[in-house]
Amino acid sequence: MGTKVYFFSGPVYYRYDRVDDRVDDGYPRPIVGNWPGLAEAGFADRVDAVINWGNGKLYFFRDDQYVRYDITQDKADDGYPLSIGAYWQGFQQAGFADHIDAAVNWGNGKAYFFAGNQYLRYDLKNDRVDSGYPLPIAGNWPGLAEAGFTSIDAVSVWGDGKLYFFRGNQYVRYDVQADQVDDGYPLPIAGNWPGLSTAGPGVALSGAVDLFVPTDREVWLEGADIVRSPVNGPRFLPFPWRGVLHTTEGNSIGDAISTFRSNNNDFPHFTIDPKSGKVVQHISLTVGSRALSDHGVAANASHAIQIEIVGFAKDTPTWGAGQLMFIRSVMRQIEGLVPIPQRSGLQFLDAAGVNRNPKNRMNAGQWASFAGWCGHQHVPGESHWDPGAIDINTLVAR
Repeated sequence: MGTKVYFFSGPVYYRYDRVDDRVDDGYPRPIVGNWPGLAEAGFADRVDAVINWGNGKLYFFRDDQYVRYDITQDKADDGYPLSIGAYWQGFQQAGFADHIDAAVNWGNGKAYFFAGNQYLRYDLKNDRVDSGYPLPIAGNWPGLAEAGFTSIDAVSVWGDGKLYFFRGNQYVRYDVQADQVDDGYPLPIAGNWPGLSTAGPGVALSGAVDLFVPTDREVWLEGADIVRSPVNGPRFLPFPWRGVLHTTEGNSIGDAISTFRSNNNDFPHFTIDPKSGKVVQHISLTVGSRALSDHGVAANASHAIQIEIVGFAKDTPTWGAGQLMFIRSVMRQIEGLVPIPQRSGLQFLDAAGVNRNPKNRMNAGQWASFAGWCGHQHVPGESHWDPGAIDINTLVAR
């Protein structure tokens, strides 16, 4: 789920792996026979747009109709298709009832829909178009019109602080924090999205969707023991995804859990023990945990999946290959559920190194744009230096 994005093009779809940066083997595949109920609803040869609503449902749009699709059941819900204009509050008045070009869930309670040269913002909680919409794409999405993207075919949130907009056989990369198109775009899809050009010199996309969007539905790591935190952390904010490594500064998972409970229930998402090979999950991956102090930044809410590793920060440089491979395997499993990039790019230092290099800790701006794996020692507003000089290159190696 976490590494896969689905792209639709005419009667076929592609499954793209973020980590491998290519279309998976065996694709494209036809919509017919692989998305039960879509063909029966008249969506066999084309999908105009698709969006993950964050409640276990996808919505597929074609012309003036839509279908609701259940992710868990892997089939379209009964009673569809239905009219967009009749069931999507505000779409008729905004001129979005006859056709939608692209749609994306922003992950903060808002969704964006694009049609022609306009877009609207939709409030998921109140189930209606926000006031003041639609608005033109030009002037409100800096750089899109200048790149020739006055209309949009598909859009995907990548989980690393970037959006990708597609139009015809080209795409642009959009920086969420900077709120503008990155320099050097547009670029051709062919040659830059391995496997998406199999339909010809450039593939025309008509929809993109990720099967994971943070929701109130719980996500637990398969095979992990569950010891629930009495309270969850905060609802996630629309930051890039990142993982935070801690050390428990103790000898067992049981001792760590006792400490969390006595410290105002400051549970992480996971406590893992490289010696015993045990993995315990405390909080669903769809909400924040509580292991950071939130001094100066909303650290726990910033799509930070946190792992407490049993052991001492001073010892991590001496950990053997078996212990590191265990930690690495847990990281890979998490990346399979949420889109944390398999990278770091940071120095992991011992206590003396952290003291000598205060800039090793990110500032608020760096934290806001970071995507990948970091340590407690890198989080703004913190004073801790765990997990020490652990071999991060081994942990994120491809």
